[in-house]
Amino acid sequence: MIKYLEQHSKKFVCIVVLILLMVTCLTTYYGSTDIGDYSDTAKFFAGDYSAKIRSSHSYLFGYIHAPFIGLFDNYFAFKISSLFFLLILIWSMYLISHHDKKVLWLGLLSPIIWYMAPWINPIQLATIFLLWSWHNITIYQRDGEIKNLIYSGVLIGLGWAFWDTILYFGVILGLCFLLDKKVWHGGIYLTAIIIGLLPRLVLDQYLFNFAFFTTIKTFLSGFANLFGGIYEKEYGHSPRTLSILLPFLISIPLVFWTMFSSRFKENKRTMIFLTTSLILLLANPQIRYVLALAPIMILVSTPYLEKRQFRFFLLTSGLISLVFTMPYILQIGGSLNGHLYGTEITGVANQGIGFQNRDIVDQIDKDIMDISEDYPRETLLVGNGPDDYSVLAHFYWGDKVKEFVSIQDYRLFNKNDSVLYKKRFEPYPNILERRQFWVEGGLKKSENDPTDYSSIRFGIGIGEPLEEEGFTVVKKYNVLYISKRAEIKA
Repeated sequence: MIKYLEQHSKKFVCIVVLILLMVTCLTTYYGSTDIGDYSDTAKFFAGDYSAKIRSSHSYLFGYIHAPFIGLFDNYFAFKISSLFFLLILIWSMYLISHHDKKVLWLGLLSPIIWYMAPWINPIQLATIFLLWSWHNITIYQRDGEIKNLIYSGVLIGLGWAFWDTILYFGVILGLCFLLDKKVWHGGIYLTAIIIGLLPRLVLDQYLFNFAFFTTIKTFLSGFANLFGGIYEKEYGHSPRTLSILLPFLISIPLVFWTMFSSRFKENKRTMIFLTTSLILLLANPQIRYVLALAPIMILVSTPYLEKRQFRFFLLTSGLISLVFTMPYILQIGGSLNGHLYGTEITGVANQGIGFQNRDIVDQIDKDIMDISEDYPRETLLVGNGPDDYSVLAHFYWGDKVKEFVSIQDYRLFNKNDSVLYKKRFEPYPNILERRQFWVEGGLKKSENDPTDYSSIRFGIGIGEPLEEEGFTVVKKYNVLYISKRAEIKA
């Protein structure tokens, strides 16, 4: 089998890539987690987003996609870039392995590659930077070349510029390879990370007049969620049920588990990095996170494979990839389980497979277009969820809606308030100390808000009537309800 693959490698690589391309481009699935944070920012920078923008992550990934989104008026460019970054990732693995065909094939048929192919997400790009960072820091460990340490840090910074979680992997990577080194080596590594982060810092300075805006905001958002967040809900990660854990575990390259033997010591630093990172991911076991570690797992494990083992892992990877891909194939031109953004293998494991005769996205698209024709150039209040406005802004492509407005911002305006969330830390002294300090922080509605909330006349409810005082339903469309506000008497 190995000999046959080697003899016809180019032909079979082209076939596999073609199938991957077809699945990626034909499925209606774009991902189900954080996709608005990246797709909507791209649409906003392209000038096609009919609302105020709010992202919990870096704006850089959306910013670099904006020209393509604006050119085609859809999100298809993200599918092309996702596939492009994944192929660059596989090619990087092939180069780092010194053209090992086993690495190439285990990469091409890796379940996590097929799982992430249609996703709107920066993980694909950030993983390339993490992989080359690991490669350079291993060279630094072997040869002691400071330049490779600098390369490693810069690459971590670049990955962090697009995806915040890379910072955690970068810290673990640095500790594993620098803990027994001189302190100033750690300083070089940290400085290099900041240098790599510069594209994000420059963009944040341009957009927000504060270079660390999204970096601090993301960190504080996670902290705030521990205390209920701006929606005053208990914060919790995905439950550790079998339907969640099993897809997560089988997305990890099976070849990696062979390293937990005498071979562990031969790659001690890398294995400690991978094992610690996996334990960290178990706190929130989402399959997409595995992509960041999978290339390194394959690279470190493959040199020890015998032919019989390689055949087994290649076949197993292909079968798991097929299982992971089936929900995407079922969503070629259709809707699965009625989810707004579609579903993937974890959703199928949780709920089974259910079809709808008509795609809910198509219904919402038609409703928005009809409403924009019936009520042109209106500022439309959207509820009843605080972020429901972003759903309509995400799907609407047109210029007849003046703005979709969050019901949360509208209610803050009516209360003459702007604070969404705040916390105060103030330790009380037990002795007669003359001074007492306190620290307070929070999140509020932006002061840069030109929307005339008092003139809003119409509101939209998604799947149910708008529940806002003074608004009465006047028409029901397929999914959306349009409500009109009663005239205000002087």
